[in-house]
Amino acid sequence: MNLISSLIPAFLVIAMLAGCAMPSTIKPGVTTADEVVQRLGQPTETRANPQGGESWDYVYGPEGVETWRFDVDSSRMVRSSTQLLTEERLKLIVPGKTTEADALALLGKPREITRYREEIAWEWRVQLGPEYGIYVVRFSPDGRALGYNVLRDAKSDDSYGDGDGP
Repeated sequence: MNLISSLIPAFLVIAMLAGCAMPSTIKPGVTTADEVVQRLGQPTETRANPQGGESWDYVYGPEGVETWRFDVDSSRMVRSSTQLLTEERLKLIVPGKTTEADALALLGKPREITRYREEIAWEWRVQLGPEYGIYVVRFSPDGRALGYNVLRDAKSDDSYGDGDGP
C-alpha cells in the first residue's frame, strides 16, 4: 500500500468532522441549542427574538461571506436557520427607509464600520454569483440608509488589479 492510499482514511475522517462544523448542517426542529454550541462554538452575537427565545448569529467575517442566524426557542430547540448574506436579502436595503437596526436584523454584524464627517459606512464581504464583493451601506447621522454600493473584491480575482476600477 502506498503513502497516498494509506492517508485516504485519515482525509475522510477529517472531511466528515469538518462537515459536522458547517452551519448548513444545523437542522431546525432536530438540532438543539447545545448541539449548535458543540458544533460551531459560541455565537458571535446573541439577541432576544421578538417572537420568543433568542437569535444566535455566527459571523464568518471579516473575510468570510457567510453570516448564519439560528432562532432558538425557550425549550432550546433550533426553530430556523438562515444564511443572512444572500443577494435576496441585500436587495431589501431601501435608501431613505432602512435603519441601522433594520440592516443588523437583515444582514447581521458588518465586518467593518467607517465613520465619515457626513455619513457612516457599514460593509460586508459577500458572494454574488461566482464573484466576491464588498457590500457597503451608507447611513446618515440619524441612522437611515442613504444608499448602497457593491464593490468588486480584488482579493478574489487578480484580474481586478488592473487599475480600471469597478
